[in-house]
Amino acid sequence: MTNADSPAVVGDSRRLQIERLVAGGDAMARDADGRVVFVEGALPGETVDVEFIVVKRDFARARLNNVASPSPQRVVPPCAHVADGCGGCDWQHLAATAQHDAKVEVVREAFARTGRLPDVAIVRGAAVAHDALRTTVRMAVTSDNKLGFRRASSHDVVGIEQCLVMHPLLAQLVSSIGVRGAGEVTLRCGDATGERGVWSHDRARLLGLPDDVATGAKAIVHEEVAGVRLQVSMESFFQASREAAELLVDAVARAAHDALDGFDGPVVDAYGGVGLFTATVVPTGVQCVVVESSESACADAYANLRGHSAEVVQARFEHWVTQPAGLVIADPARSGLGKPGVATIVETRAPRVVLVSCDAVAAARDARLLVDAGYQPISVEVLDLFPHTHHTEVVASYERN
Repeated sequence: MTNADSPAVVGDSRRLQIERLVAGGDAMARDADGRVVFVEGALPGETVDVEFIVVKRDFARARLNNVASPSPQRVVPPCAHVADGCGGCDWQHLAATAQHDAKVEVVREAFARTGRLPDVAIVRGAAVAHDALRTTVRMAVTSDNKLGFRRASSHDVVGIEQCLVMHPLLAQLVSSIGVRGAGEVTLRCGDATGERGVWSHDRARLLGLPDDVATGAKAIVHEEVAGVRLQVSMESFFQASREAAELLVDAVARAAHDALDGFDGPVVDAYGGVGLFTATVVPTGVQCVVVESSESACADAYANLRGHSAEVVQARFEHWVTQPAGLVIADPARSGLGKPGVATIVETRAPRVVLVSCDAVAAARDARLLVDAGYQPISVEVLDLFPHTHHTEVVASYERN
């Protein structure tokens, strides 16, 4: 190994002590000069041997070569395809029982550092089961005409024979159909209905599909969440599993419940997708505006919200012509609300905001923006809806001062 006291350069080998896991899933250590070093595949408390692959002025990245002193929470990945290089589940080396707590700590750290809100209470919410739940997967075609997942940090595709987290209805398709051509394919099923659909995004042709499988971008699969039957087109975003949707709906309902009592003004369901929260959380007779940019999701929302007092507006939330609201429920993309989204919320003058975030740093950054705009955090709950991965879900409620 190179001299640990000298500044590291690309290609250097060092022994490091891992401090913690960070947003994005990597572990973090510090070099002798104090520079932050990100190491994929390491765990807190471990002593590891690494090779530096990126060196910048204020941070570095290193490849894990050896775990000299393993964490008691380190396990052999339960899926054999991890050893093949599949990048689908990046935390399989961390014991399943430890993953949720690790995500809570990542969110807590993000709120303290990025959000500059160290005193906000971050609580551990619900979690889905660890295996065989995902009802939507996006796969790619291998060089030998099979379906697989991308290799970590690569465009290469690793063929998949069995997937630890994939719903059995989809696993049956992957193991039985043929593929001709190249590109990516989305597979979706309804856990409650048994319906299945596939959508080839590119030139791939799927051969030998069973008769029950709907095909194409406009194909529809129905799911049932909180007792409500929902239409979901293949082009539309939906939660990773039925159980994930159920737990998320429950968390949002609890975060919003008293804001729906003695209600003053409509609910704004921002980034509303297929209308999941309006259909399940908002009482049928309460006025609601669903704002969603996807044409496909809006079409699904129209169908799902028949009988509700709901208007569906196809627009980017940041471009929507605002109106006063009694409650805003927002579920933006991974990048979060950002300044434009927060500004739009502020214009509604909603006394309560429920924000769903699928990225810890985005959640913390949006929290800071909301606080600066006159909102105070009331609750922050961390759900684990993506087992064996670093991905987390944060449901937070804010009240206007």
